[in-house]
Amino acid sequence: MLATLLKLRQKLPGQHIPKHGFTLVEIMVVIGIVGVIASISAPPIFRYVQSNRLQTNTDRMAADLQYARSLSIASSQILRFTATPLGYKLENPNTGVLIRETAFGHDMELGVAQTSDFYPWGMADATIFNISNGSGTKQVNLLPTGLVEVH
Repeated sequence: MLATLLKLRQKLPGQHIPKHGFTLVEIMVVIGIVGVIASISAPPIFRYVQSNRLQTNTDRMAADLQYARSLSIASSQILRFTATPLGYKLENPNTGVLIRETAFGHDMELGVAQTSDFYPWGMADATIFNISNGSGTKQVNLLPTGLVEVH
C-alpha cells in the first residue's frame, strides 16, 4: 500500500505538482488590503475611545458626588467637593482630611474650578460641572437637594 501511495505522488511527465506557501506578491497584496482597511477604520475607533473616556469620567464624577452626599449624611459633617480643570477632591473643610482625590487625565478637563459643600441633612450647594474632551462635553448637575443628574 505504501508503494502505491509513493507512485501516486511521483511526478508524471507534463503534470504539475502544486507547491505549498505564498508568493511575495500575494503576501504584499494582503498586507496592502489590511493597511487600507486599518486606515479607514482607525478614526472611528479613536472617536469611540474618546467618547467612552468622557462617559467613564462623567459617571465616576457623578458617583463620587453621590458618595459625598451619603458620607456627609452618615458622618453628620459638612464635606467639600472641589473641582479644578484637571480633577477633583473631596475633603472635610473643618479638619482638612482628604477623603478622595481624582485626576481626569486623557485630555479631559473641567470648564471652571468650582466648589460645592454637602450638608449633613442631605442638601448641597447647587453646581453645574461641564466635563469635556475632544469628543464633546457632558454636564453633571448637582441639585440643591444633593441629587446628581448627568446630561
